[in-house]
Amino acid sequence: MPASSATLAIGLKRKFGFDDALDVVAVHLVGGITGSLLLGLFADLKINGAGHDGLFAGGGGELLGNQAVAVGATLVFWFVVTYIIAKVIDMTIGLRVDENAENEGLDLSQHAETAYS
Repeated sequence: MPASSATLAIGLKRKFGFDDALDVVAVHLVGGITGSLLLGLFADLKINGAGHDGLFAGGGGELLGNQAVAVGATLVFWFVVTYIIAKVIDMTIGLRVDENAENEGLDLSQHAETAYS
């Protein structure tokens, strides 16, 4: 069985050592972009009469183009809003804990609990 785009992204995350403990980027970003673009390829009016045909159902590239524009707009919105939120947090309480707390582990240093025995 072929691997999904999210599974491949999780593998790349591990290979390059990215800090994404909950696989948010792999599952939501990569999976969402893949799904949105595939909709532009495979959409079929026989399945959803209120929609549009995708590229492979004879609808041309219009839906695929619209999906690509929507993905691009979403990425720009996501980046700008996340940047603003991160800047506000950094100016108020800071984005990171100190190095000692990070080395001790956030569960213990911030919550006085251990996640794993």
